[in-house]
Amino acid sequence: MSLHKTPVVDPSNTPLVALESMNETHREEVELINQLGYLLAQGETGNADEPAITQKLDEWVDHTRDHFERENGLMRKYGFPAYPVHSGEHQAVLSRIEDLQQRWLEHKEVAPLAAFVFEEWPRWFSMHVNSMDAVTAQFVSQQID
Repeated sequence: MSLHKTPVVDPSNTPLVALESMNETHREEVELINQLGYLLAQGETGNADEPAITQKLDEWVDHTRDHFERENGLMRKYGFPAYPVHSGEHQAVLSRIEDLQQRWLEHKEVAPLAAFVFEEWPRWFSMHVNSMDAVTAQFVSQQID
């Protein structure tokens, strides 16, 4: 894997949805993933700052848990019909991230975490926000108005 000099996700290209609270959470998520990506890119050159990666990874996992729970709460509160599917995807991605976190804590290997952060997560994030989150936000925004 080569050194990444660009952000994992360009903040100016973060997809927007109909609820500003969700957009703000997504902006925070992008900021965290970009910070983690920078640390991992340094680690790919053999200069891994393991404590900094661990701290940023912990922050990202905690933020992701909170992020998903807030969205799940909105879906439950407003009776979003596709809640089981959307929340199921949250659980699957969170489990994957938690597994990678555990692997990092046990082995301190940059490559598996970097592969997820730079390759899998950006594709998933874009697809998820543009589909499930967009539909959820539209539904909830109509219930609030």
